[in-house]
Amino acid sequence: MRAARKRLAASATGHAITQGQISVNRTIVRAVPFLACALALALPFVARANSITYNLTGVTSPAGTLTGTVTIDSITDIVTAADITFNYAAVGDPVFTNIGSPNAYNGLGQDYISGPSDSPLNFGGQIALYYDTANIASGGDLSICIANGQCGTEPNEPSLVEAYVNTGNGGPFDITAGSLDPSTGGAAAPEPPSLFLLGTGLCATAGILAAAHGKSGKSDAPPTSGS
Repeated sequence: MRAARKRLAASATGHAITQGQISVNRTIVRAVPFLACALALALPFVARANSITYNLTGVTSPAGTLTGTVTIDSITDIVTAADITFNYAAVGDPVFTNIGSPNAYNGLGQDYISGPSDSPLNFGGQIALYYDTANIASGGDLSICIANGQCGTEPNEPSLVEAYVNTGNGGPFDITAGSLDPSTGGAAAPEPPSLFLLGTGLCATAGILAAAHGKSGKSDAPPTSGS
């Protein structure tokens, strides 16, 4: 009789452990889809590239054109790197690469980008670059602010360029036209709205799978000792 009781106790203990293992496994299976759902919903907020390189396109002044690139942080809307040539042979075609006083306010960004003397004709120079930041988030072109034109919420914040020379006319000259166009060298990152739709779809799938697993789980429990 005592041996039979021990066998029954051992059987009950083994049954309880098996029940617990089933419960833990079921919880893990149900949690995985929801964790994937949460990760997918977070993706739109981290998918956007931090830096975007823009080409100066159609940027003109009374003295000459400006060509090159600027890199803008898409989170802060400020310039982080530049390589701009002022194509004005009379002053030595100065190159501007040094970033100074970057800022963003009232829907526009600003930066004073300067360069050292790079020929006997000039002693350096700078561009005061102002640009509309409205399209940074969408990856579109950015308008360069020009004299007497609206830029962000500012009515008149003109961009200027000048060269430091001891002879001739180094400016400053108003920039009269142009834009900053995103470089097409890299693959485009998925748009946040698309990633958000993907996340909501995964969440819906997770809910369906959890409901289905809950129904099927009711028949997975092992029989009790009394059955």
